[in-house]
This record gives sequence, structure tokens and C-alpha cells, in this order.
Amino acid sequence: MKFDTDGTGINLNNKAELVSTLKAYHEKLISGSMEFTGWVNLPGKTLPGNAEQNLIEDILAAAAEIREKCTLCIVIGIGGSYLGARAVIDALDGSRGGYPEIMFAGYNMSASHLDKVVRRMQREAVCLCVISKSGSTVEPLLSYSVLKEKLIEKYGKDEAGQRIYVITDKDNGELRREADENGYRAFDVPADIGGRYSVLSPVGLLPAAASGHDIRALLKGAADIASDEGWGGSLLDYAACRVALQKQGKSIEVFEYFESNLHYFGEWLKQLFCESEGKEGKGAFTTCLSFSRDIHSVGQFLQQGSRIFYETLIRVKETDYDFVIPESAGFPYAGKSLEAINDCSAGGVIEAHKKAGIPIMTVEVPCIDAYNMGQLIYFFEMSCALSAMAIGVNPFDQPGVEDYKREMRRLVEEL
Repeated sequence: MKFDTDGTGINLNNKAELVSTLKAYHEKLISGSMEFTGWVNLPGKTLPGNAEQNLIEDILAAAAEIREKCTLCIVIGIGGSYLGARAVIDALDGSRGGYPEIMFAGYNMSASHLDKVVRRMQREAVCLCVISKSGSTVEPLLSYSVLKEKLIEKYGKDEAGQRIYVITDKDNGELRREADENGYRAFDVPADIGGRYSVLSPVGLLPAAASGHDIRALLKGAADIASDEGWGGSLLDYAACRVALQKQGKSIEVFEYFESNLHYFGEWLKQLFCESEGKEGKGAFTTCLSFSRDIHSVGQFLQQGSRIFYETLIRVKETDYDFVIPESAGFPYAGKSLEAINDCSAGGVIEAHKKAGIPIMTVEVPCIDAYNMGQLIYFFEMSCALSAMAIGVNPFDQPGVEDYKREMRRLVEEL
């Protein structure tokens, strides 16, 4: 991985002071003394020869069962119980050949979307994987109740029970009770890991493994960046720049990518940063843009609009696909690689925005594979937690979301 924060215009002395502060927060995070920091050291624990090795073996065994039983695995969850898994699977180009397609439900209350899922269930061999720490979050609760009923109609209660996989709280909640009573294959959502930091736990690992991807490589990437002081320096540098830019009044962070498979990774970043930092009138609103498409929709604003934002551009050096542009495209494109031209587009954005005085940082990975996705996930999780602590908020709660849930429940009860 490569990092470039030179385009931020941050005073080096100010950044050095922030980095020193962030180092102290980093030591606190890795000490395990804070609540909900189980994700910090988890990747290393899951590697061969370590404490959680058996967990990975169990996940891989369950993934093998799912592969044998179905062509369609429906993962039911919302927020951190959904976005991390989808980010990894989509970034790695969907399910591998011979593995079930992963379809997602429970992240909205749209009857039209649920109808599409039900129609797919009717014509394919199906398993369900329901993910909810509490078991009572309304969107997955409703979708699960409908899809479980349809699964029982299709297979009968006993066979349906062999096709339901549950990831929930170890001891409490309706889903845990149901799994225990019916003998569903179940995994724990670690009590010390919040949803948006849970992608490298069973929450993200089981769907990724069921789609045929190398979860050991995913965890190895995360473990390497967690233990390497060189990467850590870049991580602290990035977090320091984010904090400094917010102190300058930059209230929006724009994540950008030129590789379309990173769409749901961008959606995961939105939740990670908005839910971790957006409290007490603080934090930057996070949005994500897909380039070069969005250059032709919001590029004008980025170049010459209100300077309330800063940018983080994720670059991918090499991809698995490419085309040579035919002669019919004319000069200067004919005969050149499409990916090389796409990279020129990224370079053009960087240079144009730097010249316009827009703060821009880049994070570059050699390619998109499981190892590099693990690195990206851990890099952003840690930098987010650190920057939230530096602006004085708790990275691991979300009290504002509970307000919405309370008001919605009141309205539903009035129906």
C-alpha cells in the first residue's frame, strides 16, 4: 500500500503534534482497556497457531455446508451486519465459480425488493444467513420472518432448519433463543465488537467464505497492517490530516474510487465514519463518488464549488481485466489500455484539484484481492477510531440512531 497526504496543505508542525496525540490513543486502543475494541487485535488472533484459529475452521466448515446445499444464499442484515460482507464480496467480483450467489435482504423495508428475493427463492436451492446482534432490529427482523416462512413452505420445517445459519449475540436475544431451540448452526457476534467494526468477525467472514473467497488472506492483510509500524505511521498521518482538516472547518469528506467494484466498500466507509464521528455537532459528513461517472455530475462542484470538503481517493494499481482500445476511437486513445486511460483520469483529478487548492489524499493498493481488502478494512477502521477520539467523541456508540428507532416504533404501534 502507498499513501500520499502531501496534497492536504496541512502544516507539518501541526500534523506532528496531532500524530503524537494519536499515538497515545492508538496505545489505548490496542491495550484492550476500552469497550468495543475487540476488533483491534482480532485479525492476529485468527491466524494459524493463535487463539481464534478454531473459529476460522468452523466458519470454513459452515461455508462448505452452504456450498453443498444451495445455489443462492440470502444474507439478512442491515448496517454493520450487512455492509462489510457486501463490500468484501462485491470488491472481489462476487461469488467465485461453483459457489452460491450471495443475495442480500433485510437492509430496507421495501416490499418490492423482498418480492424479488422471494421469487428467486422459489426457483433456486436456498440457504438463509441471518445476522443481528440483538435479533430485534426491525428491518432484518421483518425480512427474516417472511423469508423463514417461505423457506419452511418450500422445504418443510425440519429441512428448513438445516438451511438457516444465525450470527447473533452469544447469550441473549430472540435469535439466540430460536437458534438454540431449533438447532440452527450459529456463530457469535463478539460482545466487544460493534456492528460497523465487525466485518473481520463471523459477521463478514461467513458470507465471504460462503461466496468462495479466501478469508485467511483477508485476515492476514489486516493482521499485517495492524502489526507493522511502517503502515502504522501512514495510518496515524492520515488520521492526523483528517482531524486537522475538520478543525479548519472542512465538514464533508468525499471518498472517491475509479474501480467500480469498490461501490459497496464506499457504502461501508460512509457508515463507518458517519456513525463513529457524527456526534455532539462534530465530525465530517462522509459521502462516496464513483469516478469517472461522477466527474460528469458533481465534478463541476468539486472543482469550483463551495470549499467545505476534502477528498480521499482510493487508487488500484492493477486489475484483473483490461481492453485495448480499437483504432475507431481515434487519437489519443486508440491502441492504449483502458485501465491505463482510467489511471490517467485519476491522475487528472488529483492534479486539477491540487491546483485548485482542494485538500486531497490518496490511498493506493497494488490490486483488489482478499489480502489487500483486509489491509484497507483495518486501515480505515483504525484511522476512523483514532480521529473520532481526537475530536472528542466515542467512536463506538450511536445514540442518534436510537432516537429514530424509538420514534418509528411509536408510529408503528399507532397503526
